[in-house]
Amino acid sequence: MGKYDHLVYNMPPEYHNWDKYASPRCGYRGTAIDPAAKMYGGFTVCIKEDVMEVPHMHHAVDEYLVFTGADLEHFFESFDAEIEVWLGDDPRRMEKVTITEPTIIRVPPNLWHCPINFKRIGKPVCFIPLYLDGNWSKITRIVDQNGREDFRYEGADLRHCIYDDMKKCTFCGKCFSQMAKEAEAAGQDPGGDMLAPFYEMEKKYPRTGDYDRYVYTIKPEYHKWTGDLDGFMTNPTAGFRGEDAMPGSNVYFGYDVILREGQMDEAHIHHAVEEYLIFTGADLTDPFASWDAEVSIMLGEHPDEMEEYTFTSPTIVRIPPNFWHCPIRFKRVGKPVNFIPMYPDGTWSKIFPRVIESTGETIYEYQGTQLLRCRLNSNEKCSFCGRCWTMDKQ
Repeated sequence: MGKYDHLVYNMPPEYHNWDKYASPRCGYRGTAIDPAAKMYGGFTVCIKEDVMEVPHMHHAVDEYLVFTGADLEHFFESFDAEIEVWLGDDPRRMEKVTITEPTIIRVPPNLWHCPINFKRIGKPVCFIPLYLDGNWSKITRIVDQNGREDFRYEGADLRHCIYDDMKKCTFCGKCFSQMAKEAEAAGQDPGGDMLAPFYEMEKKYPRTGDYDRYVYTIKPEYHKWTGDLDGFMTNPTAGFRGEDAMPGSNVYFGYDVILREGQMDEAHIHHAVEEYLIFTGADLTDPFASWDAEVSIMLGEHPDEMEEYTFTSPTIVRIPPNFWHCPIRFKRVGKPVNFIPMYPDGTWSKIFPRVIESTGETIYEYQGTQLLRCRLNSNEKCSFCGRCWTMDKQ
């Protein structure tokens, strides 16, 4: 047992009964895992056309709806789908957003969103609903037969299983799939019935485009890491760079698919917010079967007193504020590893120790995305492309 075992979460396979989604899935269920957690999310892979969710909103925090291909080693080539998502300030007048490329939608507090229509699935689609709080909740609008509105609150710890009232709902999908099968047997189309009012909205109201500012198409990020890191990760990589990608955003993360053994980063802390380091297999249709690696990370309350933690299955490491972590060592890579550093703030920063050679004094240096400039072109922000680091090593 280590002092920081509670920060290292080996994700168990989550087997479920959703007919049109890959099983098992994996995720991090916030305060159910760690009482101090401020993130709730998971990887869901859609393998067949389906309609998901009803219009709802979250009253206090952002949510990010992330759509990518499931094969992260071939991040951009593996996306082959058409997805429709409805957004709006009023659930009676929402606008459709159509997705045909890897995309992130920011859902600010009190913005109505859904349903999500996986209209065409050419290749499996990974959907991550990333909720920036430790306990997921939503508010839905209910209209009774007399037209009276009611706003219903649901939370991750409130709903109980309809088959066993003594158990909490795990969203395993058994009851939903059973209802869908019964509807199909009766010749009904639940998805079409759900979408009909929204297509009527589309005909009735002109599209304003007011919500397009919340939609970000993920772009390739080409890097120049060579030398010790040549061939270490796929090129291009991808990600969502917070405020630089979309003003007002409160999350910053990237997809690094690791191809061979190597080491990343140096010991550092983040002074204001926590960070989540996510490791899975790179094929999210089965993040466990596609995992074949051994990874370690150093953790501690002081850079000179850190402990090594090693894991051999999909894992999430929660890094509290002002907590020392790294380096990360990919000791064995039998299959590509999906590594996502998830930073719940709009701008990424870190503090690391540096020894002044002339005096032997240790100082603590701050780096941040809003401050660090490209060493080769001071008019541009640093993109961590690796070119200057490679030149220093030569």
